[in-house]
Amino acid sequence: MKRVAAVIACVPAIVASCVPSLGPGDSLIAAPRVLAIRNDPAEAPPGTMVTFTALVAAPGGSESDADLAWSFCSAPKPLTEDNVVSDACLGSSSLTALGSGPSVTAAIPATACSLFGPDTVSTAFRPRDPDITGGYYQPLRADLAGADTAFDLARIHCDLANASATSATAFAAAYTLNQNPALLPLTATISGSGAAVDLSAIPASARLELQASWDAASAETFAYYDPTSQAVTTQREAMQVGWYDSAGTLATESTGRAADDLATTSSVGWTAPAGAGAVHLWIVLRDSRGGVDFTEVDVVVVE
Repeated sequence: MKRVAAVIACVPAIVASCVPSLGPGDSLIAAPRVLAIRNDPAEAPPGTMVTFTALVAAPGGSESDADLAWSFCSAPKPLTEDNVVSDACLGSSSLTALGSGPSVTAAIPATACSLFGPDTVSTAFRPRDPDITGGYYQPLRADLAGADTAFDLARIHCDLANASATSATAFAAAYTLNQNPALLPLTATISGSGAAVDLSAIPASARLELQASWDAASAETFAYYDPTSQAVTTQREAMQVGWYDSAGTLATESTGRAADDLATTSSVGWTAPAGAGAVHLWIVLRDSRGGVDFTEVDVVVVE
């Protein structure tokens, strides 16, 4: 079976509980790979035009002209399957081609809330359960020649299910569609001393602390319908940072901030390679409603 890479990541209320221990191989870019897909806008009702842009990393740097084949999958996931998307999305019969290139613009399918949301009409599938932020997602497939098949989950905005008219009205008035977060420039210091370091002249084998940051508005507070209390409350987004490099050693591939943590920075340890040369770093910032921002930072290691 063809390998699949899910470029979405879960960002629960406590980020650390969701980070798998997958080893340094997941953060090291040894071959071209889709690391993330940014959706503009980050959340949209069915019928809305959305631009999908991929971050494709390779050992020599980002491939801004990568030729990906894009498609929506229309196969809901049966209860008997425990994957990110239905196994049927790996075939071609459930796909709708959207185009090719590093990005594509397409309308969210009119059937998105019935296939992947609370409005399911087929007797073969029960209504989908929302995630912990109340969200639903349309599967998007991105195929890059020679790389694992990548899937993104595009957040769709659907009406509330099983809510009173009063709650539905209150929720509709209070809810704001998600916006993508915004990364600020990466900073780096020498581990232990805290001294700032110039990324264009990193000593070989140096141990650094890399710090990603975002503006305070990136972690949004949003309306949430609590099905247990049947009341409209609020949540705040958690933030997760994915770290990747073309050389060197990252302490972990994922860090972040829980929803109740107001800090706007997240750091990771990185050891520069022993030999001189150019190194590429990639940072992917995700909020817990599916918003994404990403950047590449070029580093020069010197003897």
